Amino acid sequence: MSMSDVLTLLDNGVMVIRFNRPDKKNAITEAMYDMLRESLEQAETDAEIKAVLFTGDAACFTAGNDLRDFMAHPMKDRNAPVLRFLRTAAVFPKPMVAAVNGSAIGIGTTLLLHCDLVVAGEQAVFQMPFVNLGLVPEFASSLLLPRQVGHVKAAEWLLLGNRFSAQEALAAGLINKVVADTDTLEAGRSWAQELAKRPPEAMQAAKRLMKGEGYAEVLKSIDAEAEIFQERLRSKEFATAVASFFQR
Repeated sequence: MSMSDVLTLLDNGVMVIRFNRPDKKNAITEAMYDMLRESLEQAETDAEIKAVLFTGDAACFTAGNDLRDFMAHPMKDRNAPVLRFLRTAAVFPKPMVAAVNGSAIGIGTTLLLHCDLVVAGEQAVFQMPFVNLGLVPEFASSLLLPRQVGHVKAAEWLLLGNRFSAQEALAAGLINKVVADTDTLEAGRSWAQELAKRPPEAMQAAKRLMKGEGYAEVLKSIDAEAEIFQERLRSKEFATAVASFFQR
């Protein structure tokens, strides 16, 4: 585990947070969740940072949770690193942008529900395979996804857990724009820097108004999902699904 598994840099008022574990398809470990949370906490308190941009590399945004690491560090309580990151990101007051190339699996997709603007490359692929693993949705996706794309599409994506394309994500309203894969990062950076140039107090007030009472509702949903998620981690279905995954 290296600090370089999550890279951060300040770029014209934007904190760029990059998943940087390419040999593991940027799969996220417990230690990485701590780094992601600490990066957001720094971005929230640093007046120089006006916006955040999440990205991966040209081949992959993130494959989601590192299952081996997740099995070694299961969520035991509310203070689990993953839950601390989810709550921090869910109420983050400054604008968040995502630039997605390649696979965005699990939290790689549910994170986008908490971003204000999302651009994806033409070959980006999304998936929320929670049920397929014997688990349930997380990051308040059971609440936010039906609201954002409608119940019918949310049921398809969350219950079947199949992959879907950038074009399908755009048509459903999950993301804002699709560009050539080679242009994704620059498009995301351009948006984030545009947001960073706006009056920051007005920007944060506008975001707060758009969320309305949603912050409390989202936190409640994260906790409700986590409770069932933790039960599912102890289930026979999850054990069978994980054994099958590692045999592949």
